[in-house]
Amino acid sequence: MKRYIWITAGSLMSVALLTLVGCTSSMVPSNTRQEDSGVTSMIEAALEANDKVNAKQVEVQTREGVVYLVGVVKTEEARREAGRIAWRTEGVRGLENDLTVGERTVGGWVDDVMISSKVKSQLIRNSEIRASDIDVSSSQGVVTLIGRVSSKEIKANADRIARGTKGVESVNNELLVGKGRS
Repeated sequence: MKRYIWITAGSLMSVALLTLVGCTSSMVPSNTRQEDSGVTSMIEAALEANDKVNAKQVEVQTREGVVYLVGVVKTEEARREAGRIAWRTEGVRGLENDLTVGERTVGGWVDDVMISSKVKSQLIRNSEIRASDIDVSSSQGVVTLIGRVSSKEIKANADRIARGTKGVESVNNELLVGKGRS
């Protein structure tokens, strides 16, 4: 049991470090990143205040005004409600609702953390990819790649790496190509 706790703690620390690495995208202007951060915070607060959605199971990311919802919710109603909350938030220009309906177990959550960590590590190891431009999320073995990269080749390479990672069942490649809006 102690070994399991240490593995889980180590995994979580790795994910936290990898998340920090992913927050310094060179492809998106800093003012846009700040606006996105504000949108994410507003949506997270609104989800937290809503009794239909278990906000702890929803990961919210915003890139250039597009909101990405990833995670597991218990009902289709909760999935739709999370989407409505996101759309009603000022500054939202698009929504990708990748929430799945089902039960999330602790073991499943740990598996998703491990999958995200493995994919991010593989991206970091690839010298052609600027891993800091790509956020990686996983829910029930479905990996979502979010961010902006400099070429179609890098987008395809990131997709190939994610699909080739053990435990990944499918990939939602939401990567945009080219410089972001100023």
